[in-house]
Amino acid sequence: MVQRKFAAVLLLLTVFAGVFVFAGGGQDGGAKVINFWYWDQNGMEVYKQLISEFESQNPGIKINPVVTPWADYWTKLQTALPTGTGPDVFWLNHPNAVSYLPTGLVMDLESAANDIHFENFARNFYEPFMYQGKRYGVPIFYDATVLYYNKALFDKAGVAYPTGDWTWDDFYDAARRLTIKQGNRTIQYGVVIDISSQSGYSNFVLQNGGRIFSDDRMKCIINSPESIEAIQRQLDVIHKNGWAPTIQEMQETTKATLFQSGTAAMITHHSGIVKQYAEILGKDLNVAPLPRQKQRASIYHNIAYVGSAKTKYPEEVRKFLAFLATKRHAEVLSNVWAPCYNGTTELFYAVYDWMDTHYISEAIEYGYPLPIAGRNAGPIYTMMDKEMSKIYTGTQVTSEVLGNFEKIINAEIAK
Repeated sequence: MVQRKFAAVLLLLTVFAGVFVFAGGGQDGGAKVINFWYWDQNGMEVYKQLISEFESQNPGIKINPVVTPWADYWTKLQTALPTGTGPDVFWLNHPNAVSYLPTGLVMDLESAANDIHFENFARNFYEPFMYQGKRYGVPIFYDATVLYYNKALFDKAGVAYPTGDWTWDDFYDAARRLTIKQGNRTIQYGVVIDISSQSGYSNFVLQNGGRIFSDDRMKCIINSPESIEAIQRQLDVIHKNGWAPTIQEMQETTKATLFQSGTAAMITHHSGIVKQYAEILGKDLNVAPLPRQKQRASIYHNIAYVGSAKTKYPEEVRKFLAFLATKRHAEVLSNVWAPCYNGTTELFYAVYDWMDTHYISEAIEYGYPLPIAGRNAGPIYTMMDKEMSKIYTGTQVTSEVLGNFEKIINAEIAK
């Protein structure tokens, strides 16, 4: 149903685009304006610098950056892109690439390959943005799920810092020791249990030998003893032990706020948020690998720049994308994120030299791509997190509970 609705909206808006004349780009004093959309405000200073450099090299082109929060980004993009009234260049992530690339609304970059130089990126970074053998996206940065921790809170509690050898037992025991209660009130949690697929449950299911989807990514197969054990352990930490906040508490105060305010000592989160945490916690912040169980596992995910196939200025869009594929772009980007450009990871390490940021890139080596499934992967991914949040409000997970989860997700995949 979601896929049919998505296709119907695209078709309807495309028809309207044929009747009315719309354009994503425009004119500004004779210069051609390229609208550039992205969703993370942590990149504002980075893009201010990059756009200034690009415009100085290309005086006939102006870049108009538009930051649209994640909560609204995909709705606005779905409405604007088919009409040509949206972005000329925009961020696209792996789950939503599955839905967008087949529509014909994203620019094929094969003709610009000599200028973009895809050989400067590892294949696993640009392959998620390929369709029918053609490349559509310029890799930007990658994020891997790691364990963030507050060194000051560890020191105060006399708890040793996390290491690469930590197991689940070490992790949960530290959460116990770092939790501080005053009567019936918890004033400090040992850990924030993230309930999203990217930063939460999928990592622990995989660590325990479970699986999320079949190899062809057309069936959810999470219902297994390994998955039940992984999720139940976390439910106990939240509801039985009280070492982590409940979902209800995280609705009142976000998971990031709980950690960066010092209300929680640890959190599993993707590495794309390192700048935000570092600005608040400073030298008290560090990262470590996720704890292991039967095996090591960390979910990684990446984002690419893509162009609109309906842009008025395809040549200028390709020129901007070629600039965004340069080493110079990666050098500036490394102030915030770990660039995908080959050989530039050390630049990111240097920015946060007091932290063990090498664990982020190492997580890619043993990591798993973000679990997605179906032809409409973006909405399915969102539905998974919504349904899993219901499970985490309860105190027990059973085969019946995960079986129902599978049934809901597989019904959506089949549409």
